[in-house]
Amino acid sequence: MDIPSGYGPDTEMDDQAMDPVWVQLTAILMARIDAGVYPEGRAIPSLNQLRQEFGVSRGTVVKATGYLEENEIVRAVHGRGVFVLPKQ
Repeated sequence: MDIPSGYGPDTEMDDQAMDPVWVQLTAILMARIDAGVYPEGRAIPSLNQLRQEFGVSRGTVVKATGYLEENEIVRAVHGRGVFVLPKQ
């Protein structure tokens, strides 16, 4: 699945949008990574922090970060967090 463009680092979740919530979250996280809000080699906020910030379920956050990991944008390290990988 292609993640739609048009989402920025400060975009808010929209329950009425056509894009599923996990896709919106993925796009926002990607925008934050691209903007340097989450720099390469550093961890993004924890699953619980993201869940609280965006008002979504844990499963939504897991699906969004899982997509980012599958596409080699981040890497999850068990017990440590989800880290932004260098751009290839």
